Amino acid sequence: MVGCFHAVFLQDGKTKNMNSIDIFIQNYFSVSRTPFITELMYILTSFFSVDDLMSGTRFVVIVLCIAVLIYLVRNLRYSILFVVTLFSGAVITYLLKIFFNVSRPLDAVIIEITKSFPSYHATVATIFFVMLMYIFDDHLKSLARIIFNTFCVVCILLIALSRMYLGVHWLSDVVGGIVLGSLISYIFAMVFSHFFRKP
Repeated sequence: MVGCFHAVFLQDGKTKNMNSIDIFIQNYFSVSRTPFITELMYILTSFFSVDDLMSGTRFVVIVLCIAVLIYLVRNLRYSILFVVTLFSGAVITYLLKIFFNVSRPLDAVIIEITKSFPSYHATVATIFFVMLMYIFDDHLKSLARIIFNTFCVVCILLIALSRMYLGVHWLSDVVGGIVLGSLISYIFAMVFSHFFRKP
């Protein structure tokens, strides 16, 4: 699995496979930035940032607030599932960054000290919203479910877009993050469904 993941997106552990799509998108955003959109993208990406004490604390508070909401609306097991899946995804992403050791694009608006692949923000945002869709799937009526799921998917795409717009990730980084986040969410949801049937 890791070997396939590596082969699809990377040439080796240190050198980025500079395909034409990666380069085209990076160059496009590099010359298309405006102060307003840059500020908007920075706000979007900051919701999932843990780069310093302030941003890390903010993210933890957001996660805990959502976990409490899940506990009140569903139950404690779903709340624990949400937190554990997010934490596990963050750890897995960090380890994969070390393993792949891919450098970030040079023309970045913000400074990031970690490696590029896979995108932490794309991975964690995907887990965050996919798990919310799973947890509330049978709790929402048809129209509300469609609206909620659409909102979650749009949020995932916006977070991924913000990382490319700010120049801190290649397209393949965020695609890899979305794939990884979806896979982690699926595995945890299936394990949860196996051991804890819906109440």
